[in-house]
Amino acid sequence: MASKFKDLYLKLNIAQKEAVDFIEGPVMVVAGPGTGKTQVLTLRIANILQKTDTAPENVLAITFTESGVASMRKRLVEIIGAIAYRVAIKTFHGFCNDIIKNYPEEFPRIIGSRQITEIDQIAVLEELIDSLPLDILRPFGDRFLYVRDILSSINELKREGISPEEFTEIVEKEKNNFKKIPDLYHERGAHKGKMKGDYQKLEKQIKKNTELVLLYSEYEKTLEKKKIYDYGDMIMVVLDKLSKTADKRGLNPPSPKATDGRGADQRGNNSDLLLMLQEEYQYVLVDEHQDTNNAQNKIIELLMSYHENPNIFVVGDEKQAIFRFQGASLENFLYFKKLYPDAKLITLTENYRSTQKILDSAHSLINADERGSNADKRGLIARTNYEEKPVHAAAFANQDAENYFLAQDIKLKLAGVGTDPTPAEEIAILYRDNRDAFSIARMLEKFGIPYVIESDQNLFSDQDVQKIIILLKAINNYGEDEYLAPALHLDFLSIPPLEVYKLLRRSHEEKTSLYELLKSKFGKTPGVKDVPTPGVEENFDFRELAKKFSKWARLAKNENLLKVFETVFEESGMLRYLMEKGNIAERFETINAFFDEMKGLAESNPKAMLADFFKYLETIEKHNLNIKKRGLPRAGSSGRVRLMTVHRSKGLEFDYIYIAGAYDGHFGGRRSLNRLPLLAGVYFQKNL
Repeated sequence: MASKFKDLYLKLNIAQKEAVDFIEGPVMVVAGPGTGKTQVLTLRIANILQKTDTAPENVLAITFTESGVASMRKRLVEIIGAIAYRVAIKTFHGFCNDIIKNYPEEFPRIIGSRQITEIDQIAVLEELIDSLPLDILRPFGDRFLYVRDILSSINELKREGISPEEFTEIVEKEKNNFKKIPDLYHERGAHKGKMKGDYQKLEKQIKKNTELVLLYSEYEKTLEKKKIYDYGDMIMVVLDKLSKTADKRGLNPPSPKATDGRGADQRGNNSDLLLMLQEEYQYVLVDEHQDTNNAQNKIIELLMSYHENPNIFVVGDEKQAIFRFQGASLENFLYFKKLYPDAKLITLTENYRSTQKILDSAHSLINADERGSNADKRGLIARTNYEEKPVHAAAFANQDAENYFLAQDIKLKLAGVGTDPTPAEEIAILYRDNRDAFSIARMLEKFGIPYVIESDQNLFSDQDVQKIIILLKAINNYGEDEYLAPALHLDFLSIPPLEVYKLLRRSHEEKTSLYELLKSKFGKTPGVKDVPTPGVEENFDFRELAKKFSKWARLAKNENLLKVFETVFEESGMLRYLMEKGNIAERFETINAFFDEMKGLAESNPKAMLADFFKYLETIEKHNLNIKKRGLPRAGSSGRVRLMTVHRSKGLEFDYIYIAGAYDGHFGGRRSLNRLPLLAGVYFQKNL
């Protein structure tokens, strides 16, 4: 360990060494992209274990993604060996989940309950919207118009660590403040006596939030009653438990006078859990701290609140906040400075990933005033030996023209025209949204360029999944031609297209049901003569297909959802079809994800049948939900151009990068519709 650590340590620059060496007390490291923050984090952990008698289990490192956990663990193993597996490296949700599993008696709200999906959340909210006395949030024309906005606001409140009771207090305070506004009304002119426009908007916002208070409170009661919980509850229940052992401000534990000497809080709370966690984790490190939300920050503060000079180390960069949808904000990042005014501040400015021209170009796009901070307007300094090349900008009349340019230029680089050939995996196309990938991918296919989409995609937009759904719809609606006709065209059923055409034409000309035509070709109905189907060739036996549909339809009415899917998947030829196609691993990964969705529905409703699955799909479609299919792992990217969102590309390196669709209104300046904005007090209450 010492030898490996020393070799890596000697390669660090002065600021990096300072971050590794300063192991006692609060430390904040501002680390721009490519400045080696992961190396600093892992070497710092190794240094703590080397210089102190701290056990590996007493070091907690928190990051945002499972891939971040794996990356940090891998590097730490390379430095200190197998004991790296004893260091607690977790995501925030993983950390809270472990606390719940290790201390189940402390969390009766979660233990024995089932985690629900976004679709389940919407179902709960729709029930509440129908039953509660609402006015604004249940409009007459479309009573569920606000359901997605309500869900988004509840999730945001949980990310901010605000309970229904706290939200009630915030709204009541805003109501009282509104009444005290001295210039609510116009005092002269045509609008004299009328409320000013901005205040009318604020009044409506307060009314909406007042109804949201009721919905949030009843939503939580419903979840508890049904013994279910949502994703945000994993952190909320831990935060709530730890907060109850701290003082009213939620930052410090009970004083010695407030306990009975055994850790039991005289105010009625049990402080053992917080004290045990504080004793267990003597050093805490938080990666990507700019992305932490208020609830996550509160948990870290509580863990550290036992010590006057806690060993808390955070690393991040306010200009790199990419998890803003998780409630992350610049205020959370800067709050560390307010919480620990004597904290050591270290800034990493030397970049080991890009050329100076790239760094300067990127820095020029960042408006420090818009980001809300003037703390550091300096750019990064390149410490690489890469050849300096200009950043090219190209404008196009439309998306097709841009995609054509991308494919053509990449084709030249792969062929080595004017330069050495570039491996396909060293070329990346980055875009804003997952859906941007499809038009780019189609153009690459036309040019014969191999590619892999590494960004998350909508599971139900996958072609193989859509084919399965078409077949299952025909089974679920057995006897209805409008669902059978599309199913007959499915390639894995191996029906010659001409035969399908003849069958459909005959049905149209004779105004006869497709099912009647199929029935006339298989079996005998008592008292009815078996009549051959005119116009349909004998070389495809529709009778066998008719038998299968009849069997599957009967199965769908009598067996559970999973049994139906497994039977249809095998007997329809879909399994064989996938085995014979290319990209087998990726295709089966998609089908497994689809099956997992079915299993999730079956877990929540063991009696779920095929009809229930289509009700589930109807909810997804009605609310435009996106069920994600994970992108292909990077190990499967060799020999293929890599397509991914800018978000997903964080921390990766390529020889050539194309940023597609970089125009105002798409990449930047996007206007988002927020019909249910939370009151300002939600975001400022943490600093009171």
